[in-house]
Amino acid sequence: MKVENYNQNIYGYRKNSYNSQLNTNTNYQPNFKGGTASVRTQILNHLNDKKAIDVMNSIKWLKGELGGILITAFGTGLVAPVFIAFNPFVKAPEDATPEKKEDIENTKKYTAMRQPISAVLAGIFQAGALGPIDRFLEKITNDPKYSKSWWVTLDQSALNKRSYLERTIKNKMKNEDVQYDSSKDFKKELARRVDIEEAQQIKAVAQNLKKNGTIMIGDRPVKNQTVAELINEQISSYIDDAKQLQIDEKGLEFYTKRSKELVTNEDYFKQLFKNMPTNDNKALESYIKNAMDSTDNADIKTILKEILDHDESVRASRCQNTITRINTIKHACDGHYTPEAYLESMKARNADIDNIIKNLEDLYIGTPRQIKVKQDGKEILKTVYDVPKDVDAKTVQETAENLVNNCHYNHSNTKLHRVLDRSGTFRSNMTELKDKIYTDIVKGYKKFVDDNYKGFSQMSKVAIGVCITLPITCTLLNWVYPRFMELCFPKISGVKKDKVEEEKNGGNQ
Repeated sequence: MKVENYNQNIYGYRKNSYNSQLNTNTNYQPNFKGGTASVRTQILNHLNDKKAIDVMNSIKWLKGELGGILITAFGTGLVAPVFIAFNPFVKAPEDATPEKKEDIENTKKYTAMRQPISAVLAGIFQAGALGPIDRFLEKITNDPKYSKSWWVTLDQSALNKRSYLERTIKNKMKNEDVQYDSSKDFKKELARRVDIEEAQQIKAVAQNLKKNGTIMIGDRPVKNQTVAELINEQISSYIDDAKQLQIDEKGLEFYTKRSKELVTNEDYFKQLFKNMPTNDNKALESYIKNAMDSTDNADIKTILKEILDHDESVRASRCQNTITRINTIKHACDGHYTPEAYLESMKARNADIDNIIKNLEDLYIGTPRQIKVKQDGKEILKTVYDVPKDVDAKTVQETAENLVNNCHYNHSNTKLHRVLDRSGTFRSNMTELKDKIYTDIVKGYKKFVDDNYKGFSQMSKVAIGVCITLPITCTLLNWVYPRFMELCFPKISGVKKDKVEEEKNGGNQ
């Protein structure tokens, strides 16, 4: 969830994103302290299941491949032996001798004990091999000396995988004559350098895309079809962003009503918030509560209660921006506010955005077709576009340029500016916008390659496991297991050993 979306949803009517900016034609941004991390912390602290979430976060490392190996080893080593040793379906015949019954019980226990030994060896070899295999696979797909031998969609030499960057930069830092006060400082500096290097790589590829209309990985171009599909994805993303700027019927109704409540009580709010304590959260809370107790106006009580319902760290900004919202509402009506005029301004805003969406939809490359998808539990029809394999570079480049033009707006159009300013997608600065859109396309390609690498990595590890790791583990298990049993469980292993020796000598004569 974007921080902007949360910022706009914390007050009054709530919709999925930008729609809930209260009674304004601009993206209201409260002054959250600490940025995104602080917002996330505030949300988590108010959840009823916070303790459960903390527990899940503490073991989230289990969701990776290492976690899968350890969980499998745990099941093999601790759970499976119980069901083998006490299997009720494997038992001696009713007329069997006590020796035969004991032999069968020992056989089940002997077989059961193989599982934890197998689990330990598999865990050691598979978990131990995971790191070197990952480093090997990253090396051959990120180092340009080797990556050029792979398909271009696996070549990460121009846009390195983050873990590869972290490892290479970490090695450079260790060789530098620089002392860090703590490992935390070292990691912080490492993260900073990785972020810079990652951004520089993306920028370099984006600049080439902007110049030549294609993504170059080394001296190899990415297929025009792939780039066209990435552009289509960005078009869809920007259309979604535009739709989030629109106000639905419920929102129009709510905003119209709230605008009247705010403007009617403008003088009261200006006086109240002018004298409020700003540096003491507890004092501000008491100040607002006293204001609620001293008025009979239901609309004022509702607005003040909404402010109190939020975290104390944002209450001051909520108060201050209430005045900003009042001014914005009046400005949207060209200084002549009426509820009807404000409603018309919001409808005009929706119409402007409809026009932007239509222009973006006209940019899709390829042939449209409809598919059925599930959304919010319902089956709906969604339009997708099949990009032809022979799409030419000129079409790709022209579409990218048109995408930039359609996301640009004139800053002098104040009404449009109030809607689109700080949306993150639509901008009035053409240079910034062009850099952003080409960067977004390259980021999409980086994710596309990363997804390809995940599949390649998984298949490679399966092949390595079947051809190398598994034979070694099985061979070692066959050598270790009987010796371990003789050492630790001589009674059980002795019975089996005697039986083997007896069979070697031809059995009872």
